[in-house]
Amino acid sequence: MRRLLLLLAILIAAYAGYPYLTLYWLDQALLNDDQEALERLVDFPQVRADLKAEMKGHLLEKAAEVKEKRPILGTFGEALTKLFAPDLVDSSVDGMVTPEAILNNPTVVEHRKKDESFVDFITYAFFTAPARFIFDLKDPEKPDSPTVTAIMKLDGFRWRVVGVEVPPLEQLLSKVP
Repeated sequence: MRRLLLLLAILIAAYAGYPYLTLYWLDQALLNDDQEALERLVDFPQVRADLKAEMKGHLLEKAAEVKEKRPILGTFGEALTKLFAPDLVDSSVDGMVTPEAILNNPTVVEHRKKDESFVDFITYAFFTAPARFIFDLKDPEKPDSPTVTAIMKLDGFRWRVVGVEVPPLEQLLSKVP
């Protein structure tokens, strides 16, 4: 009985620690410029699809708000948004959410050169369900920077990043220099 309880405790500890180990592997993939590891740890097609849908929703929501405040201008703006936003968002996300783009991001390259971990960027990391784990990322050098939430799910026997939640457009745009 004691061995069974010990085995159960070990399994629970391994399960609870596994997503944190995955975060460590993500950090190492970024620091070592390891594209293969990054592709194993991140479901890029799923992240791109979720991010596209989220960004399109934000843009259409903002266009609808403008339409309410300024009916004539807003109607024109909403029509343009519906016409051009999907292609613009698709091409932007397709270009930015790739292993190559992430590994060549100036912040990632700078940390790689200095051999500095990205652990400082993580402000929160915990389970939200038995097979779902989230972690919040924020630039530690800029306290007013927006928080981005990454979502990991248990995919078979491994944790993978499957989504990214970005802050509302107003928050992102207010931080542009």
